[in-house]
Amino acid sequence: MSFFPPDPPEDDTESGEHVAAPWWKPSDDELAAIFPIGETIASNDTVALILSMARVYSNGVEFLIDRRIRRAGRSRQEWQGLQFRMHDHFGGWDPKRLRYGVVLGDGQQLIADIGPGMFGVTPEKHSLTRSGGGGGGGEDTYRFDDGMWLWPLPPEGPLEVVVQWPAFDIPESHVVLDSAPLLQLASQARPVWSSD
Repeated sequence: MSFFPPDPPEDDTESGEHVAAPWWKPSDDELAAIFPIGETIASNDTVALILSMARVYSNGVEFLIDRRIRRAGRSRQEWQGLQFRMHDHFGGWDPKRLRYGVVLGDGQQLIADIGPGMFGVTPEKHSLTRSGGGGGGGEDTYRFDDGMWLWPLPPEGPLEVVVQWPAFDIPESHVVLDSAPLLQLASQARPVWSSD
């Protein structure tokens, strides 16, 4: 007799089409309208955080933040360590972690590391979640793109994007946008798939 019991049989029954809650991520069935931004939120000798653009969907906005680091004369070992630290950016509740947030025109303050809609409960107002990312680099520079999903569309007025990354000596820093162009673009989002 084995200590470990056999695995249960796999369930091959179809459970129907899964639809993700809209506050977790942008729809894969919609092509967003693009709003270029290109504003540096914060930078120092090693790192830069750039709000590069917004992808505007019919029901929310995905902000793309471009994180860049540069070698700046570091040894190969130091450079590899710096790249490793760049990946370890959202871990747990480390006080030096990278943090993202927004302040909406109606005063709501949202932080991306506080999960919205836990256990299937729809957020009461707005929510902000990480929506993916990716990156790479070489011998002298490294970059990583982070997506931040704001659901639903923001209210009218200013929209402030806030970042903080103490591990890389980035204090709380802000960029303020006007939500009006984003709201206008929402009607330009269109379906990816043609209806049959």
